[in-house]
Amino acid sequence: MTATLAIRALSVETTDPTPRRLLDDLSFTLAAGSSVGIVGRSGAGKSTIGNAILDLLPRGLRRTPSSRILLGDEDLTALGAESMREVRGRRIAMVFQEPLSALDPAMRVGRQLTAALEAHGVARGAEATERAIVMLDRVGIRDAARSARRFPHELSGGQRQRMLLALALMLEPEVLIADEPTTALDVTLQAQLLDLLDDLRRDLGTTLLLISHDLAVVGERCERVLVLEQGRLVDDGPSERIVAERSARASGAAAVARARAVRPTDPDGTPPDVPLVAADALSVHFLTPSRLFQRPEVPVHAVDGVTLAIGRGECVGLVGESGCGKSTLARTLLGLEAPSAGTVTVLGRRLDVQDRVMMRALRRRLQLVPQDAGASLTPQRTVRSLLVEALEVHGHTPGAAAQRRAEQLLQEVGLDPALGARRPGALSSGERQRVAIARALAPQPDLLVCDEPVANLDAAAREPLLALLDRLRDERGLALLLISHDLGVVRRLASRVAVMYLGRIVEQGNAAQVLDAPAMPYTQLLRAAVPTGRPRRSHSGGGELPAPLAVPAQGCPFHPRCTLPLKDEGCLSERPVLRAVSADPDGHQVACPKVSLPPSP
Repeated sequence: MTATLAIRALSVETTDPTPRRLLDDLSFTLAAGSSVGIVGRSGAGKSTIGNAILDLLPRGLRRTPSSRILLGDEDLTALGAESMREVRGRRIAMVFQEPLSALDPAMRVGRQLTAALEAHGVARGAEATERAIVMLDRVGIRDAARSARRFPHELSGGQRQRMLLALALMLEPEVLIADEPTTALDVTLQAQLLDLLDDLRRDLGTTLLLISHDLAVVGERCERVLVLEQGRLVDDGPSERIVAERSARASGAAAVARARAVRPTDPDGTPPDVPLVAADALSVHFLTPSRLFQRPEVPVHAVDGVTLAIGRGECVGLVGESGCGKSTLARTLLGLEAPSAGTVTVLGRRLDVQDRVMMRALRRRLQLVPQDAGASLTPQRTVRSLLVEALEVHGHTPGAAAQRRAEQLLQEVGLDPALGARRPGALSSGERQRVAIARALAPQPDLLVCDEPVANLDAAAREPLLALLDRLRDERGLALLLISHDLGVVRRLASRVAVMYLGRIVEQGNAAQVLDAPAMPYTQLLRAAVPTGRPRRSHSGGGELPAPLAVPAQGCPFHPRCTLPLKDEGCLSERPVLRAVSADPDGHQVACPKVSLPPSP
């Protein structure tokens, strides 16, 4: 029987001599079987609520004595440590934000599930193993028995998130707290996991508390929304009202992307019609690691026959599901991966025939802004020293001049130069991302490759960073290759969009054509999976993304997931190529023979 969860006067404070409150007098109720969302920007205290409910607050934080957490008639704040261990997992479970941090890297997936059953005395031995496999299958992990023998690092991001969901639901808890369960997942995986969560919750009668910075996701999946700001509840109401009011404010403040003028000439005299960077029939193949007594190495076609050009001052958006080859393509364009076939040129010069001196000069013109800035910045060094190093590596005058230039770079990306004395760990996520941009700008590049630059940021931190990239394009004439699974981010900046699926570009054209009127069934699937904030029962994700090793040997790679009414036997045998579907031969192109071509003039 599912119980009501009631939060009464919940406050969380530091244990310092002068305590500082992170949560201040929160009160709300989750009715049995209901779904409630909590939204707010980073640092508002959303995750602290979940940790406080489960008594998992980190060292240095504590609930105040007046706080009450009632699960049915039982006051959880009055329970001892042993009694709370019985509550966790069995009555209240949590899906954590970072699967790799929440899962034991040295323990196989199936063993982690059986350990939960054994810890609560539910099942042991063969019975526990069987129940674990059934749950893995229930959350949509293919070949569950085999997957149960794998370690977390051997699973994809989507599979790890499903594993966390299986672990949380293993004991059929009364309340499920989901803390950013789909952060950084692409839109189709996000829709599939949220659909799965909805279905399992309804089957088990579980109460859901969904924590997210994405108001659209919460609005779709929850009946009620709580808005948290600086540890206080500032709004509480039906999801329709909260989404409508806050979306109106956001749309009024958002800037509209506009076309950029391309610089007429390059400083080194390269003709203006030569692309800044171009890939021609580019392929990148990897071999799977060889293992004892298993099949021989098999090639993975991470990038398969891609042709793409980026002009000076242009922003090209590259979208697609996780594992489709976006990052591999970007690394190859930067000269960090060697192509298996085809060529990459920078201002007309082939990368594969350059000597070391010329390669360094060309690489200076192409710089990367990585997805996880925290992981890319050396934690032991100060921000200023990281920027000075980037300047000196690319030939900037060392010493005091480099120090002054580092401060200018921080100002250019909207940071106080005083932050240069701090280490990356002392900065917020948004500040670290700005430092990564400043470091990429140090050698004065012509192109920034931005790989999911705002995927881990909430809406409040995301918009200023997108505005910064927008401004840098205006002021520096920068070109951008924007890699993202978020179509809203791509729409915000890109003038042209390319869509990738299993290593191939399957649709490309100007942003309005591709995002507003997609012709390829796959792009339509991506667009339909974007959260709108309006309640909906579920969304079909079009089936799970096939593994790169399971790409159909012939025919359209997308045909196993395609729902196009005109699909026929030709889709199973013919490998489609990009074809024009607009009057402009350089405009909208789609790799689907069933999409109508424009009439001949």
